[in-house]
Amino acid sequence: MTSTTSRVTAPATTLSPGIVLAAVIVFWGFGPPISKLITAPAVVAVFYRFWISVPLLYLLAAARGNRLRWSTARQAALPGVAFGINLVFVFLALGSTAVAVLSVVVTLQPGFILLVAGRYLGERPRLWHVGWTGVGIAATSLVVLGAGTDVDASAAGVVYAVASMVSFTAYFILTKQARSSDADLDPVEWMAGISLFAALAVTPWTILTSSGGDYRAVDGIDWLWMAFIVVVTGIAGHVLMAWTHRYIDASRSSLYLLSMNIVAIGAAWFIHDEPLTPIQLLGGLVVFGAVAAVISRPPDRTPHDEALAQVDGDGAVETASASAGTAWIARAARSEQQVRPMNTASKPSVESPTVPATNGPVKRATP
Repeated sequence: MTSTTSRVTAPATTLSPGIVLAAVIVFWGFGPPISKLITAPAVVAVFYRFWISVPLLYLLAAARGNRLRWSTARQAALPGVAFGINLVFVFLALGSTAVAVLSVVVTLQPGFILLVAGRYLGERPRLWHVGWTGVGIAATSLVVLGAGTDVDASAAGVVYAVASMVSFTAYFILTKQARSSDADLDPVEWMAGISLFAALAVTPWTILTSSGGDYRAVDGIDWLWMAFIVVVTGIAGHVLMAWTHRYIDASRSSLYLLSMNIVAIGAAWFIHDEPLTPIQLLGGLVVFGAVAAVISRPPDRTPHDEALAQVDGDGAVETASASAGTAWIARAARSEQQVRPMNTASKPSVESPTVPATNGPVKRATP
């Protein structure tokens, strides 16, 4: 994973990134409680989910006049593997613990981005961020320990939840990097590559740990829940999120995504009758407060990072059709910060007398 500067641009479309992100919050929020309805083993459910998604995304990309380029496929390999591993751990966690426990563990992601992976986005966490992230970790422990006898909070379930958060963060940051650095990268094409490598990553695990009966365990109404996870949570949710990455900072979007936990816990209460204890509610509030405090102060940027970006009101060129099936999203005024990255590898003019006659790398002059 190479270092890059997090950049945002204004979309040249009628879609509002904020409204699109709100749709993602709803789609992803229903994912955990619906996934828990699938009776098949976790790894088999993930196997079906990805291999059903791959051809659908390829057809969707073809309908938009695109195809998966080799350069995109190579770039999508590592985040695709991380995404595949993440989904396995999500299903394992849902089979071992309550949706509420998984949801609260995932709330640590914004702080984790700042502390562990912020450097890859050109961000430097302050002591303020470190302190409040520690508070969030402590509060998460309170949520888990406060589950009592009414909520399943097994040690294995907590480990799976943490593993899912770490692997999803890797996928999240790598996707943010890809969308920020390449204005021509189509979100459907990107997710086609991601899903392909995610499917390839989980296939060996599935073959080694599953029997013929496990594959046949997805039956009857399970296919309805699987269809929801594939089409709504998977394709629609992740394509829209990939589109949004170009226009909203990772630290901001990861904070907004915490709202999906409210959707998830509410849906789990309605679908699975999962209760919440007062201690869990208190710990959850502290977690949300800690994460909000981390995000409330923007990260420092190095002088080099500042030199790589310039404010420009024109925004970046983006295709008018952000993703298929999202025409229903209401129009809204552009509200995101408009920043266009400078071309850090701009080619010198052929008429320039200062072009060095060497095949080695050209060092960029310090302004």
